[in-house]
Amino acid sequence: MRAGELDRRSRRAAAAAALVAAFRAVPAQLRDRPTGAVVALTPPPDSRFAREVAERAADELSGPVHQHSLRCWQWANAFAEVDGLDVDAEQLWAATMLHDLALGAPDHPDYGCFAALGADHAARLVAAHRGQAQAEVVRAAIAGHFHPAVPAEPVARCLHSAVELDVVGYRLREVDGGLVTATESAHPRAGFGEVFTTAMRTEARLRPHSSAAVLWRAGARVPMALNPLAR
Repeated sequence: MRAGELDRRSRRAAAAAALVAAFRAVPAQLRDRPTGAVVALTPPPDSRFAREVAERAADELSGPVHQHSLRCWQWANAFAEVDGLDVDAEQLWAATMLHDLALGAPDHPDYGCFAALGADHAARLVAAHRGQAQAEVVRAAIAGHFHPAVPAEPVARCLHSAVELDVVGYRLREVDGGLVTATESAHPRAGFGEVFTTAMRTEARLRPHSSAAVLWRAGARVPMALNPLAR
């Protein structure tokens, strides 16, 4: 098996978990998105490492995906507070900004999932600045961010929740309406739906045993369409 691929049993379990999560989320998704007075956004960490992460994301991500990553930084910090999680800001910055480095990437003989490929790219940058142990935290968070199971490790959990919120609107009601207003204004969603849909189709075609491909075949386009943030 290539890195990031799921075996048959895991693919079935992932599809079932995604369907259950989508069904439970429907009532919240049918509501309008929360609004409120604009609040201050969480700034990125102030370090050379954080700036290199920002430059890598700006250089390699398309405009819509870059804005998605910046939104995920805001959502991830919000969920850290909501869930009472203690996270390293630089690890979280790297995970949120670099989690889609390989989204829609060409086929690779060693990788069966875009998240696994992107995770290794990101981990090399983190290791050069923060060491291998911290690089592994970021690598694991990115590698598993598209699997429906919620991870326990704090950085991974915050990234997972942030991506689910931005892509399908899960847990939106747990985020302050003022933060939603400020984030959507600063980092608009224009073009993201189209770019992401194209990438999911690419993933399903090139890497059919990845989590993303399994979720796409299980009907991920439905919760994406119901996302209050996309309406």
